[in-house]
Parts: sequence; C-alpha cells; structure tokens
Amino acid sequence: MSIDSLVNKHILDMAPYSSARDDYKGSAEIYLDANESWDEGISSSNRYPDPECTELRRLVEKELSLPFDRTAIGNGSDEVIDLLIRIFCLPGRDSIAITSPTYGAYKVFAATSNVSVIDIPQRENLTLDEEAIVEALDEKRPKILFICSPGNPTGKVVPLSLIERIAEHNSGITVIDEAYSDYASGFESAVPLIERNERVVVMRTLSKAWGIAGARVGILVASRAIRELFVKVKPPYNVSSLSQRAAVATLSDPDRIKRDIKVTVEERKMLEKSLLRYPFSREVIPTEANFVLLRVTDPVGLYRYLMDRGIIVRDRSCERHLGGVLRITVGSVEENRKLMEALDGYSK
Repeated sequence: MSIDSLVNKHILDMAPYSSARDDYKGSAEIYLDANESWDEGISSSNRYPDPECTELRRLVEKELSLPFDRTAIGNGSDEVIDLLIRIFCLPGRDSIAITSPTYGAYKVFAATSNVSVIDIPQRENLTLDEEAIVEALDEKRPKILFICSPGNPTGKVVPLSLIERIAEHNSGITVIDEAYSDYASGFESAVPLIERNERVVVMRTLSKAWGIAGARVGILVASRAIRELFVKVKPPYNVSSLSQRAAVATLSDPDRIKRDIKVTVEERKMLEKSLLRYPFSREVIPTEANFVLLRVTDPVGLYRYLMDRGIIVRDRSCERHLGGVLRITVGSVEENRKLMEALDGYSK
C-alpha cells in the first residue's frame, strides 16, 4: 500500500506554513524579515531557530549513523508520535495498535485525536505474540502499529527478524520506538528496513543515554515521503534554539556519552544481581535498557518506604504481566549505593 493512500486527504491537500527562515535560508548581516527583536538579550535567543535543525541533523548523521535526508527533529519523541497519528489517522474512524505492556503515550495521543486503540497483549514472558499481531492487523486494519524495542516498561529487545516480518505483513505504518537502544548489547536497529519498506518509521531520542531529557529532542527516521509529510505538518519552529544548541553540544562529545553508557550497563548488571539477595525479592526481570524490573512481595509498601527516604522509583504493578513489579532507573554509582543501603534497612 502506498504512503499517499494511507495519509489523510486533508493532510495531502493542505499548504504548509512558510516561515521567514523557510523563505530565506542563507546568511546575512541584517535580518529584518521575521519581526524579531534586535536585542540579543542574555541568552542570544532573539532569533527564531532553524526550522530544519540542519546543524543538529548533520551531527545526528555523523554520530548516530542516521541518514540526513531521512531525519526530522521533533519536540521530544512525543511530538513525533502525536504528529504521526494526526497525519495517518482520521478522528472517529481510524485506529492504532499497541502491544501492552508498552509506552503509555501511544494510547494518550490516540485519545487526544479521537483515534481508537487496538491492544494486542504480549505473552506472559514479555515477548511479542506474532500470531496475535498478524491476526489483529488482518482483521482490524490499524493505520499505525507501534512497537517499542527495547520495550518500556519491559526492557526487552524485539528481534529485528520479527519486526521485519510484522512490518512486511502490515499494510499500514509500522513505527519502531528505539528510545533505549543505546543500552542494548548488539542491538540491531530497524533503520535499514526503511530502504526495503517505506511504511517503516523509526524513532530515536536524546532524552535517555544522551542525557538531555529537559531539552526535548526526538528524532524521526523515515522514507522521504513520510519525512516530507512530518515536516509539512509540524510547527514551524518546534525545536527551540536552546534545545538545538544543547543537542549539538551533547553530540559533539560522544566519548563522554559512551563512558556513561558503559557505567550504566555495569551498574544495571550489579543491581540485577544484588537485588536478588533480599527476602522481599520474588524476581528480577533482566532488561536491555537503563532500568531494572524488581518483582516484590509488597510493591506499594516498598515504594512508600523508599519515598519516605527520598528515593523515588516507579510502581508498574498495575501493568499487564507486571504484577508486583517496581521499575528502578539505574542511577549514578553513588545513587545506586544509597538505594542498596535503604533496601538493606527495609529487609531487616
């Protein structure tokens, strides 16, 4: 199925907004075209940001190996999710599909657009049920299928071969959310699938391993057709100059990030091993992300105990297949030491 046949007609027909920075892309001494203040102020943010995030995308290509002509930058991955739903799904008529337990924002952004959600449960061992997914795709024809790999909150990597089979079978758009991929050993990205299947979209982010969650920088990687649609509908200046500068600075020091990732993975393995020794631990579920999943006898009680000591974790015990589970982000070496000290006190 072609991309044009999947896109909402009003999106195809709309004329995109043309900003001052779209009309003139060169360099000049004096800019009197965008009704900006001439005063740079204390943050030098008086000028509108580059709507194409050109410098940032060049660095994304260099450091993340994501082709420049296939990327666009969102105000966090959440904006990418939201706009993809608006591009492809008609309110009150179309649907998306998710595989729970998964990232909750997919469902939220579908709801804000009055788009229904087809929930295809994962197996009890937190792997995708290929047969159930194929059946749902054939019977219910969702416009978009979201797959999170490594998963949030599961931390499980979905094999690339499985993603490829599902995406090939899916007549709609298949979006693979790779937010946690930097932490996964030997991770195989779905980006190469885009060359063989223009309906595949990959999302990346600088919020996790790259450490700038506050800057809100998400990355769309897609066929040229889908990239053009995203650029067409996104707000003209969706990523601020401050966020672009933060992202450029971060990507300019990849060695520091690689060191941080190595420490995080080592600390994750330490936590997965150490948490098993406590009498309240029922199970530690291994992950390929920057968090561990700890199944305990009393998740609410332990959550409150840690909260009273200034340590906040996430109670995921209401999620499908995650009864009794707390999700614990891997902190710094010192933060993890304090966590273990607190747990030592709880176990006595």
